[in-house]
Amino acid sequence: MSRKGWLIGGAVVVVVAVVVALIVVSVSGGDSSGEASSGELKGVQKTLTTVQGIPQAEFTIGKAGAPVTVREFIDPQCPVCKAASETTVPAIIEGPVADGTAKLIIEPLTFLGSDSSTGALAIAAAANQNRGVTFTELLLANQGKENSGWITDALLTQIAGAIPGLEVATWDTDRKGTEVGDALFATSDRATADGVNATPTFVITGPGGKKVITGASEPKAVIDAIEAVS
Repeated sequence: MSRKGWLIGGAVVVVVAVVVALIVVSVSGGDSSGEASSGELKGVQKTLTTVQGIPQAEFTIGKAGAPVTVREFIDPQCPVCKAASETTVPAIIEGPVADGTAKLIIEPLTFLGSDSSTGALAIAAAANQNRGVTFTELLLANQGKENSGWITDALLTQIAGAIPGLEVATWDTDRKGTEVGDALFATSDRATADGVNATPTFVITGPGGKKVITGASEPKAVIDAIEAVS
């Protein structure tokens, strides 16, 4: 079965061989030729404050029994995903997620290049410790230029170390294992099933039906969609 992925601004088919190659490169250590991160991370206090006190499980934040599910398909290198993480995602978490109406699930895709795969694998490893959302938001807050080698081991380890309760040595082992790669293939399959053709895409489902919103929409648009399917 073929696996398809999309770049922002258009549907670009990516054959499975390319995806597998990217993941193999990332699992084996990736390309660390880019500049390592230096100085303080951006967005740490904002992110930790946003998620504080809200349960996380793997890639999910919010109550397991919340009536509405919001799946956000992202690529770690997508600049529009970064924009969404600055406004839309905090509004979702601080509003309908915090009040128990919805849960948010991060769905990392890997189609912008090898940095995307390296970042997505690191997110999946953090998800193994129920901190996938926190890691994603910190990675997006510190996003660099696409395919410049900005997602280095140094940056990822710095992010991991900034997340309370995340055991860095375990995370580092997990991100190089096969389980995290399998998780990314599963996300790719869900993207295909949902007809996702750009990142970020919010797929919102609940008792009242399904809504799909693409791009860094105003927070109100996503919250209104959550209310519409509640």
